[in-house]
Amino acid sequence: MNVYPVWDECTPPSEAVTPRPFYYNLRDFHGTTGGKLNGLQWQTNDAVPCSPYMRASPASTFVDNHLLAVAADLVARYDVDGIHLDHIRYNSSDTSCDPVSEASAGVNCFTAPPSGYLSYADWQRAQVNGTVAKFYDQIVPLKPGLWLSAAVWPIYIDYWSWGGQEGYHDYYQDSKAWVADGYIDSISPMIYPGVYDCDDPGFWTQQKWQTLVADFQANSGGRYVIPGIGTGYCTFSEIEARIQMGRALGTAGQALFSYGGLKANGYFDDLAYGPYAQPASVPTISWHP
Repeated sequence: MNVYPVWDECTPPSEAVTPRPFYYNLRDFHGTTGGKLNGLQWQTNDAVPCSPYMRASPASTFVDNHLLAVAADLVARYDVDGIHLDHIRYNSSDTSCDPVSEASAGVNCFTAPPSGYLSYADWQRAQVNGTVAKFYDQIVPLKPGLWLSAAVWPIYIDYWSWGGQEGYHDYYQDSKAWVADGYIDSISPMIYPGVYDCDDPGFWTQQKWQTLVADFQANSGGRYVIPGIGTGYCTFSEIEARIQMGRALGTAGQALFSYGGLKANGYFDDLAYGPYAQPASVPTISWHP
């Protein structure tokens, strides 16, 4: 489930289609100010970021209730093994200035800490944490053995001064808290490039991949880390090396992104006769009641 995205790009959907886009339910519930939906994320200049998505305010309980209703319907009507959360973060470091957020926080954005918090940023992280926790408390119990997982930003905090964006500071995504406090079953750090260059490994080198996975694994709180591996590399050895690194670090598996890359590069046989030659057992979740 794409959690906070409401609509793709900057042109609102047609209101005439069926089923009615959630964009208009959000508008009707929270209203508008200056032609902008109060329930969308606003930047410090009061603009609504819309590329690649318009995103809902994580402070909206209306949004949370909608997401939970969709997830409950999926679990009730389909034989799913889990719910996977994507885009469970803010748009950028300067968002959360929407009227819904400011009313909930009780302060103007980024000016003072809301009551009970050390900073406005801490309050923002608590909004995202709260959404994840609601999924764990309300959806996971609906089916025995159901997993809750999430794709998370690849750099939690840039301890190494690499210059990369940070999930914790830039997107208010405290993924380590989710595993440490026990309200998610697995996380998948998205440690792969958006563009692949055969002649240049770019930022996402094997060494950085290994360093980031080791950091997440060391702070897993006994929950599972299933790191993301890109599939657009020009040689299969790049994928295989990361699989072996993850295994050596004790991760629960790998998340290969995406199927399209494997198909385009013809890597299915490389997997089947290489690192995936032996069938793997799905890890058990001993902590579920």
